[in-house]
Amino acid sequence: MEYLQEAVLLGIDLLVLVVCSNQYYKLRKNCRALKDAPQLQIDDQLADRLRKEPDQKLKYAVIRGSVTPIGTALRSAMSPSVTGVLQTMTLTEHRVARAMFGFWQEEKQIIHVSANETPFRLVNGKQGVEIVSGLSAELLDMDTVYENYEPSSLTVFDHLFGLFSGVRQKGLQTTEEMLRDGSFITAVGELELDDTGVRLHPPSNGWPMFLTTATKSTLLKRLEEAKSSTLLKVILSGTISAVLIVLITRKLYKRKKQEWEEDKLRKQLEQSRATRRARMRTTGLAEEQLCVVCIVNPKEVICLPCGHVCLCENCAQKISLHCPVCRTVIETKAAAFIS
Repeated sequence: MEYLQEAVLLGIDLLVLVVCSNQYYKLRKNCRALKDAPQLQIDDQLADRLRKEPDQKLKYAVIRGSVTPIGTALRSAMSPSVTGVLQTMTLTEHRVARAMFGFWQEEKQIIHVSANETPFRLVNGKQGVEIVSGLSAELLDMDTVYENYEPSSLTVFDHLFGLFSGVRQKGLQTTEEMLRDGSFITAVGELELDDTGVRLHPPSNGWPMFLTTATKSTLLKRLEEAKSSTLLKVILSGTISAVLIVLITRKLYKRKKQEWEEDKLRKQLEQSRATRRARMRTTGLAEEQLCVVCIVNPKEVICLPCGHVCLCENCAQKISLHCPVCRTVIETKAAAFIS
C-alpha cells in the first residue's frame, strides 16, 4: 500500500490525540471542581456545617491543618529521628539503553515500591479532621528523608552482555519519602460527618484527592498550567492528524483518478477493437483467419513459445495455460498483426 507509512503515522498520532484529549478534559474537570470547592476552617463549626448538607457530606472541599498521627507515628527506616504518617520506599534502577539509530541514553526504571500508612488527622487548635486513604491521593507532597545511589560494579561479561542486549545497568538508587508529623498541608477531597467525627477521604464521584503543601490558589494555578500545556499538545497532534488525513486523501484521489483514466482508456480500446472487428467482418474473413476458439473474431494474439497465432483478444484473456492448437504450455502472449 503506497500510503502505508502515512496510515501508520496517522494511527499513532490519533492515539496520542485521544490520550491528550482525555487528559485535557480530566484536567479541565478537576480545575472546575477545585475552583468551586469551598475552603473550610477546621473549627467547632465544621461539624454543624456538615449536618446541614445532604447525607452530612460535601462532595469536594478544601481544608488546611497540621499533620498529627492518631496513635504511634511511623519512624523512618533510614533516618530513625524522623517520624511521620505516610512513608514510601522506592528502589530505582539507573541504566543506559540503546535507543534509535544506535545512540545510548540514560533511563530510570522503578523496580520496587513499598508504602506504609498510619491513621492521622489534620489539626487546627483543638479540632481535627481524620484523613482516610492518604496514599491514594493523586497529588501527595512528601519530604525526601533519605536518598542513596550505589553505582554498579560491572564485570567484563556484564559489559559484553549489555553491548549485545542493548541495556547496561549503572546503579541502584534508594529513596525514602515521608509525610512528617507536624507538616502544615492542604487536603482536598470528600468531607463527611459520621459517628466518629469529621473525615476526609477520596471523593466517591472520581474527583482527585490532594494532599499538598501548596495553598488552594497555588494548586489551582498548577492545574491550569497543566491544562494549558495539554491543550497545546491536543492542538499540535490534531493539526498533524489533519495534515496526514489530507495527504492520504490526496493520494487516494490521485489513485482513483488514475483508475478512472485507465478504465476510460480501456473502454476506448474495446470500442476501437469492436469497430475494427466489425469492419473486418464486412470484408469477409477466411476461416483460417478466425479465432480457433470462438470462430467469430479475427486472430489477434500469438502464443509463445510455440508461435501459433490462434486467439482473439477476448479468448486470450480466458486461456492462459496451453495453446489450443498444439497444447504447449503458454509462457507469454503478445499482440499479432496479420496483413
